[in-house]
Amino acid sequence: MKKMSLLSVCFFCLLSLSAWAEVIPVDTIPFELGADNRLYVTVYINGQDDRPLRFVLDTGATDVVLNSNSPRTEGLAAFTGSVENNSANSVETIPSTESSQVVRMGSRAISGLKLIAIPYPPDAWDGVLGLSYLRNFDVRIDYRRKSIFLYELGDGQKAASDKAVKLKMDYRLGVPVVPVGVRVGGVDYQVSVEVDTGSDRVFDLNTPFVRRNSLLGTQKPFAISRIAGTVKEGGELQNVYFDWVTLGDALTLPRIPGAFSTVTEGVQASEVMDGVLGNNFLQRFNQLYDFKNNFLYLEVNDRLYTPFYDFLVR
Repeated sequence: MKKMSLLSVCFFCLLSLSAWAEVIPVDTIPFELGADNRLYVTVYINGQDDRPLRFVLDTGATDVVLNSNSPRTEGLAAFTGSVENNSANSVETIPSTESSQVVRMGSRAISGLKLIAIPYPPDAWDGVLGLSYLRNFDVRIDYRRKSIFLYELGDGQKAASDKAVKLKMDYRLGVPVVPVGVRVGGVDYQVSVEVDTGSDRVFDLNTPFVRRNSLLGTQKPFAISRIAGTVKEGGELQNVYFDWVTLGDALTLPRIPGAFSTVTEGVQASEVMDGVLGNNFLQRFNQLYDFKNNFLYLEVNDRLYTPFYDFLVR
C-alpha cells in the first residue's frame, strides 16, 4: 500500500489535469442532485409526452420501476405478471408488465421493456430508471454540468478521460460490481462492490463479509441506521470509519464513513458481492459507464470534499 503523502500528490494530479475527451453524445439530459444524494431525471412512459415523471437514475436496479403509489403513474401500464425482486433488505414477488413498454429520457426512447411496480411513498419519486434502459448506451454522469451524456455503445471508451480511474465491471444479481480496496481497523481487504447510484448511502459492507471477517465489535459505531427496502423497513447498519478506500492503483480516500451490515435478507445479505457503493460516495466522481466493454471510469470532481454527513462536521 502506498504512503498517504504520495497519494495526496496523485489526488492533485487527478484534480488539476483531468479532462474528458470530446466525443459527440447522442443526447444530453439535465439532472437534479437531490438533498438525498440521488440523481433525478425526467422520464416519459409509453408515449405519454404530456406526463413528465420524476425518476431516480439507478445503476443498482435491473429494470425500470413505476411507483404504484404515485398518482402521476396511474394508468400508464398494465401489470399482468410478476417477478421476484431483490431489494437492499428483502426478497419479494412484485407486479410486472409485458416486455412491450416504451421508456424515454431526453430524445431517446427504448421499446420492448418490462416495467415493475413498487409501492414507494407517494411523493418520493415517480419511478426508477434502471439498467434495462441505461445499458442501451454508454453513459457519462457529469456533476459539474449536472448533465447525463448518452453515447452510442462503444463510443464511451473514446469519451473517457485518460486521468480517470478505470475499473472492470462484472455483473452479479444483474447489477454492476467493481473491485475496490478497503482498509478496516488496520487490515486490508480486496472487495467486489455494487455500484449503486440509486442508494443514498456511502459504502456498506454486506453481512456475510462482515461475519466472515469478524468485523462486528471491532469499532464503536458513530451512528446506527435502519435501511429501508422496497416494501418494508428494517435491517441495521452500524456506521463506522474505514481507514481508507482505494480505487485502482493510485487513488486512495482516507477515513471514509462506511458501515457494517447486519441485514439478513436481500442484496446486503448476499454472498455474491461484498458490499455496496452508494451515491453519497459516487457523487465525488464524474462517472462513465462503458457498458459495451464493461468498464467504469471515475474522475475526481469538485464534490470530492463534500461532507458525507452534516452531523459529522458540526
